[in-house]
Amino acid sequence: MERLDGPPVGDPSLAGIARLREKLRLSTPLIAVYDARPSDAFEPLVRAGGTACCFSYYGRWLAGETLVLERDHGGCPGAHRALGLEKQYPPYMAHFLTDGAGAPKGEGLRASPEIAQAILDAAHPPEITADTVLIGPLLLGQWETVKSVTFFVDPDRLAAVMTLAGYWSATDVAYAPFGSGCSFLRRALDGGPDERAVVGATDIAMRRYLPRDILTLTVGPTHFAKMLTVPEDSFLYRSWWNDLLDVRNRGRTS
Repeated sequence: MERLDGPPVGDPSLAGIARLREKLRLSTPLIAVYDARPSDAFEPLVRAGGTACCFSYYGRWLAGETLVLERDHGGCPGAHRALGLEKQYPPYMAHFLTDGAGAPKGEGLRASPEIAQAILDAAHPPEITADTVLIGPLLLGQWETVKSVTFFVDPDRLAAVMTLAGYWSATDVAYAPFGSGCSFLRRALDGGPDERAVVGATDIAMRRYLPRDILTLTVGPTHFAKMLTVPEDSFLYRSWWNDLLDVRNRGRTS
């Protein structure tokens, strides 16, 4: 794994988060994936039921609730694999993504089962220590269990957080892979550099659960903490960034 350039980064602070949210004029919450068991610290909790997509709980995240996914219990089976609760895909999965032969349905997302199988073979589930994965608002008191932090943003703010994610890098760090929406929340970070930033919410099946202008950017916890240290001579403090937000705001009120 490559290290992030720059001085050592400590744990994030509420003041640092508030500073970044203010510069982004961000109204949506920061959402974290936790390798943890449910406890009072994460209340209010909502347990996944049926086979619902984890993004169907987006409104619950906005309300401050934390989603509990538990091995061998409710929730989308794809999320269980993408987040490490299960290790294997069903044998029909390559056909599920393509022609539907022998699968519950075919999604037509790749040209052939062989292509889909190659993608599946490269998709290694993340390691977890508990039999649950939690997804919900970022809680600094639970920082040691945070595995990723996700921004839910419109295209303007996506441009900003992508730029910020690569602020200290000489190479591009943003990565827009193929996969399920839940895979972008953690699995897509694994196997890459510490500074990888994953552009997500591009899974057609889960788009219905988000506002039409919302995409995501997910980073690892160390990377997120580094982003909070952006200096005051960066683009976030320049007039042209604020001018863009002012123009958008005038457009909404005119």
